[in-house]
Amino acid sequence: MSGRPIILLLSRGTQENPVAIAPRPWDYGRFWFFLFWYCGIVLLALFAGLIAWRRPEAPGNLLLATILASVAVGLITGPGDYALPWGWASVALAIANLTYLVAVGLWAAYAGGFAIPLSGVRRMVQWLCLGCVAVAIGVRLATVIGVVTLWFDPLGFMLSPYWRIPLFAAIATAVLCSALAIAASRGVERQRATWALVPFSIFFAALQLTSVAELAPVSYANLVGILTIANLCSFLMPAVLVYVALSRRLIDIGFVLNRAAVFAMVSVIVVGAFVLVEWAATAWLAGSTHTTGAVIAMSVALALGLSLRYIHKYVDRFVDRVFFRKRYEDEAALRRFAHESSYITDRAVLLERAVCVVEEHTNAENAVILVRDGSQSYRPASKDSGSTFSENDTAIVELRAWSRPIDLHGIRDTGLVGDVAFPMISRGALVGALVCGAKRSGETYAPDESNALLALASSVGIALDTLTARNGDGAVSMQETLTAILEKLDAIAGKFAAE
Repeated sequence: MSGRPIILLLSRGTQENPVAIAPRPWDYGRFWFFLFWYCGIVLLALFAGLIAWRRPEAPGNLLLATILASVAVGLITGPGDYALPWGWASVALAIANLTYLVAVGLWAAYAGGFAIPLSGVRRMVQWLCLGCVAVAIGVRLATVIGVVTLWFDPLGFMLSPYWRIPLFAAIATAVLCSALAIAASRGVERQRATWALVPFSIFFAALQLTSVAELAPVSYANLVGILTIANLCSFLMPAVLVYVALSRRLIDIGFVLNRAAVFAMVSVIVVGAFVLVEWAATAWLAGSTHTTGAVIAMSVALALGLSLRYIHKYVDRFVDRVFFRKRYEDEAALRRFAHESSYITDRAVLLERAVCVVEEHTNAENAVILVRDGSQSYRPASKDSGSTFSENDTAIVELRAWSRPIDLHGIRDTGLVGDVAFPMISRGALVGALVCGAKRSGETYAPDESNALLALASSVGIALDTLTARNGDGAVSMQETLTAILEKLDAIAGKFAAE
């Protein structure tokens, strides 16, 4: 029937207008669009299997893998996506599609695994979500029964916007369960809850945008844009959840938002400036030749490219000062003490203040400074700890060899306990090490924070070496004086003995 017109009679009120529709071959551009969608679904299933294979023993990981697998099955068996010649196959697909609703209920149960025991409000919201899921499943089953038996018109369920209300309510209450779980969590658990539950909220909300677009008068171009967002979420959401499930430590969310804000603002400034300048140049040189316009466009692009470094610098400073003031102030405090450490004249005061500053401005549970004890070992500077570490300890050797921070979780056969260690180098020798424990929030140390800590450790190491050398010269001088006194006493004693 390709190319043959089909006449349809379109009725609107009292008017009837004939409309001719000509079928055409398949649009392969749409084929690749849907292929992208199905690749995202396959990725969901693969990531679910990866989580269940690599870390099934971690709390909540099996439930997380089940949610991803249920979403994958529900999305690939969408109603109306297939035209099959077998009635039983269509019914089987419709029943398998219920796993999408089950995934919403499992999501609420997964949120209930954080900050146990649950409060009364959280328990009530969770049961409300499960009730909405049960109603949504009942509506879907009623539709299937109507299609199979024709006891009633199933289109009354399928085309009415009201049958979607239970699903919307279930997703809304699941989002509320996630928000309450994040608010009730503390420390490491809050960090993990945020990384795990926020992607679910974004993913399910993006998918429901397509349902809202079907009910609202949305253009085809806008519908394609909404579907593109849903496709992108189907790739990003499982990737983030795999990172949460398999990683024992998570990246600082604040640092991620910091970099994302800087990148977004720089992009907006550069693109906006390019469009504005090109528009002004086009309006100014409306009668110029094509070559002149191309030269102006290249000049604008070159100018923006050369100024990109300066734009990034000032935007980075603006974001730090306005949106992340606390992080900026903490980093500045670490660098300020790094400068002031060389003016402290007491060794004990230097070490004590360094530990206090690090714990206060990094949110670390503890911080320890190791100092050289003799020539072959290092010991904590605090007096209440008597443990020592050999200079051949794996972590100590790496600090001496590379003079850079090391992640203690990746070092085997070391006695150092903590998250990260920073070398204290002076005159080419390792005079000590700053060992920072895990953060109370469960976050990792951001790169800019690590750079500030490395600067502090280096400055404290130089100051410590200077004070030790000064005290060592005094001890030598005192020893020489005592030796001279003893020699004189021996000479006097010998004289008295001779007499």
